[in-house]
Amino acid sequence: MMQETSTVGPVTAGPWDILSGQSLVALLALVGTKRMDVEALRTRIKLSPFAFGNLLGWLQREYLVDVVSTLDGERVEEKVELTDKGESVLVSILEQTCELPELH
Repeated sequence: MMQETSTVGPVTAGPWDILSGQSLVALLALVGTKRMDVEALRTRIKLSPFAFGNLLGWLQREYLVDVVSTLDGERVEEKVELTDKGESVLVSILEQTCELPELH
């Protein structure tokens, strides 16, 4: 018995292919403020410190977020900031999944 094999043309990777559900939630949480305290973001997306550390590291390696440290007296404050690439990837995902109104 012969088996027929068919192939579909090349599949181009879209921005959604690189994001997990947790990554998408983290980026969406940053949209309104563009910058959020590291611990506040972790609490908001309800991840353990270990899981959040892994997620944050991955988001940084993909250039979707930056972690910005500032010195406030004796205390170091760390904030997660949505990058231009992160915003662009998020907008692209939203455009692919739903129709967005024109903003201009």
